[in-house]
Amino acid sequence: MALPPKYNQIISPVEASKLTGKYREQAEIGAIKGGLFWKEYVQKLLDQPGCVALRYYYALDDKGNPTIVLVGVDGDGNDMTNGIILEISPFCPPICSISNSLNT
Repeated sequence: MALPPKYNQIISPVEASKLTGKYREQAEIGAIKGGLFWKEYVQKLLDQPGCVALRYYYALDDKGNPTIVLVGVDGDGNDMTNGIILEISPFCPPICSISNSLNT
């Protein structure tokens, strides 16, 4: 599958707060709000030869909690399933930033 046209994916803190706020409003109390990817592993994923983008997939861990799987994407728009693949960890909560506009 061909890659879509590239566009600026950077958003403002205000827009980010609005988007995450919509999620938190409908989420159950104690629901997972997010997670963390360590820079060194994301960098390894991006540094793979031929990697031009990242794709994420929604998934469930062994306990049934939502998670995200990250995979590199090549120039043809295909998942690099023979390369490095990451799973989000740790979850927020319990491992969260101090309260800010994205998580409260």
